Amino acid sequence: MANTTYNFTKAVALTDYMPAFRQNQKEQLWDYGKVTGMKKTSRATEQVFSYAGLPAPSRTGQLEPIFYADMSELGATTFTVSKRTLATMFSHELLKDSIHIRDILKEAGSAAGESMAYSKALIIASTFNRAFNSSYTLYDDVELCGTHTMKSGDSFVNELTAASITPDNIWLAVNHFETSLLSQSGLYLKDSPKYLMAHPSKKKEVIVALQSQLESGTADNDKNILKDYNIIPVFNRFLSTSTN
Repeated sequence: MANTTYNFTKAVALTDYMPAFRQNQKEQLWDYGKVTGMKKTSRATEQVFSYAGLPAPSRTGQLEPIFYADMSELGATTFTVSKRTLATMFSHELLKDSIHIRDILKEAGSAAGESMAYSKALIIASTFNRAFNSSYTLYDDVELCGTHTMKSGDSFVNELTAASITPDNIWLAVNHFETSLLSQSGLYLKDSPKYLMAHPSKKKEVIVALQSQLESGTADNDKNILKDYNIIPVFNRFLSTSTN
């Protein structure tokens, strides 16, 4: 199909119109740059692997053999590249006769850029939407948010029970980061959450929970300690859930 004078009759009409307009997207659909990293490649597939460090040292008595342990490689995760395309065509007559849409080719380029930006935002969001889907797995054949068996043999549950967005439930996530993380060698790790991603329909709950001076939803005057973590909200319209 192509854009012709037959489907852009107003653009070529002799009738006087006010300047034509098009509703466009002027802002990035969601701030994915905060929570993702992007790399370029010219290959159809890419792989990445990680490796485990050393376990905790073993107590050793006088003249006893030193405890030796091995570092080890972990399996590879494969990224498969796909291509998305979008084009449009204009008849010579439309380009020549269009008097009400100036620079129609330039406008088409802008529209194509917006469509590509939309597709990019949607694809990046799929990383998070698929985090709980066993069809999309990491090197250990487990989805990102699932129960992983570490190289040390320990189990790490990278998923909490689905819950509504409240200060208490956000605290469960904070505690999870600070008390449950393990390295592949079985060493304890500690981390503090930096971002909280949510659907824009939950903006009020998120901002109240993170930024209120006092604990929201309570009758006491306790300080809102979540505020001290400076957790940054990221609102993602493409999330498949608008509640959790």
